[in-house]
Amino acid sequence: MVVVQVDAVARSHVTYIHPGILDPCKRPGELHPGCHPNPKSAPTQANTYNRG
Repeated sequence: MVVVQVDAVARSHVTYIHPGILDPCKRPGELHPGCHPNPKSAPTQANTYNRG
């Protein structure tokens, strides 16, 4: 029995998106505006939501 994998493609030149692009708070360097000083803290509500 011979098994052939058709979808096998060498991906040597694949580049992945840096986490700092999707989440600016994960960028290296000092604290960015709008980012919480403790990155592992629970999310907090920025302002109250008034419907209507």
